[in-house]
Amino acid sequence: MYRPEDIPTYPDLGRVYPGDYYDALPFDAYISSTQPLPSGEKVFDSRNFGAVPDDKLNTQAFQQAADACRDAGGGTVLVSGGSYRMGGVRLYSNTTLFIAPDSAIIASRNVDELLRHFRPDDQQRNDEESSGGAFLYACGEENIVITGGGRISGSGEWFVYEPRKTPALEPFDVTMLPTREEIKAQQINTVPGSVRTFYRDRIRYAEDKYNEGKPVLRRPSFMVWLLQCKNVRLENIILHNAMCWTLHVDCCDDVTIRDLVIDDNRHVANTDGIDLSGCRHALVEHCFVSCADDGLCLKNPVSTRRTMEDIVIRNCTVLTVMNAFKLGTGTRYDVRGVLVENCHFCMPDIYPGTVSGIAVESCDGSHISDVTVRNITMDKVLCPVYILLNQRNETREPYTAQIGKSAWWGGSLSGVTIENIRATDVELPSIITGFVTSHPDGTPVRRAVSNITLRNIDVIYRDNKEVIRLPETFDEFLVEYPESNAHGDVDACGFWVRHADRVRLENIHVTPRSCNTREAIRLLDVQA
Repeated sequence: MYRPEDIPTYPDLGRVYPGDYYDALPFDAYISSTQPLPSGEKVFDSRNFGAVPDDKLNTQAFQQAADACRDAGGGTVLVSGGSYRMGGVRLYSNTTLFIAPDSAIIASRNVDELLRHFRPDDQQRNDEESSGGAFLYACGEENIVITGGGRISGSGEWFVYEPRKTPALEPFDVTMLPTREEIKAQQINTVPGSVRTFYRDRIRYAEDKYNEGKPVLRRPSFMVWLLQCKNVRLENIILHNAMCWTLHVDCCDDVTIRDLVIDDNRHVANTDGIDLSGCRHALVEHCFVSCADDGLCLKNPVSTRRTMEDIVIRNCTVLTVMNAFKLGTGTRYDVRGVLVENCHFCMPDIYPGTVSGIAVESCDGSHISDVTVRNITMDKVLCPVYILLNQRNETREPYTAQIGKSAWWGGSLSGVTIENIRATDVELPSIITGFVTSHPDGTPVRRAVSNITLRNIDVIYRDNKEVIRLPETFDEFLVEYPESNAHGDVDACGFWVRHADRVRLENIHVTPRSCNTREAIRLLDVQA
């Protein structure tokens, strides 16, 4: 039994259905159950501060242990001996949070209990993504380690409404996209038979997506949020059942994330796996991510006010219904020096599969350059590669006549190499596109992606049926949120490239559906 502070606002929520979680998570390949406590450090056992597993909220006991560790100049905060439910808590500099393999900290199901311990004066920024606080957070600290082999759990299903449909455990016969006309009529998520509607009907939203008169459910924006910290390390830890973004490493320097398992409900909306925002010198390696939104995601929003650079991601496996690796959206400042290699993107057990495998997008004014993605295998990823430049301009920067001086004109996207890719059970073509717009006086302006290399790529379609509805003309997709399934059909089954300069396609092989009638590759306004 839990105290009234833990009673959820909507007690009819919290159900779990077959297919919500991936049942074959390889914990033993990533998580050690024999990791010793750090030697030579003072240990602050939360039980010594009054924490009791299972039968009460332990917010105060945990926070007292963390505060005592801070006051002593650092040490280890120990969670051991069971599962401890609590509200929002904070870590400080020189702290190792060690959650033993038999133990967990679990977020209260009462959002007020979670958020009342989050103090708005802790350098909280006013951007949309950070408005809701976090379950576990650190702000402006350094030398933080989260480890031990145990679990951090977010009670995710308690903060979102029931889905329209339960998870799809069997494949569908026909692949179809909404048309641009349907999308512009705001029917993009409700077109019967489209793959987009197929998976979105199974997502659990906190918002009233279907105009049923429901209030927006409050929930923390992040399960774990590390903001403006230095020398951060997360390893040998399980992050489970996030209520929104699972791990947000935000404007941090010198970050290492390895031997991490993310085990989320794959139908709780906005549960990104690992989000790095505005970080520098970050390594993500040997992680297994199972989530409902972008799996490995890089952003650099307007709030960071600095360049993001030197990011390495390698040897990771991602299962998600959205983008496996994504760079972009909510990205105003520059991103450069990104390497992603030796990863596997897949969806073994539910349908329709991952929306995109590799998504590189500049839509809010960011200048993205020097990005390499290589040695990637994909299975049941609908669209292998999606590269887009447009002028969504999320922060609504005003018009200026000088191109490149405002996000009004979009940013730039240059110097992307994608090589050694094998994708099987593909459903949709890859898209690479810039845009053409105009000055207020009607003068055309061409904004191309440039220096794009695609090399050694093998694409094999799932041989089901398809419904193709080509438009008379392809519009420019100027200000919309970028997703590969939002463009409607294009006249290529493999790679559709438009408004691009200096594009190299080397050793590209596409095996389409047997019913296919489209060319493998189409180049539209592509210049040397």
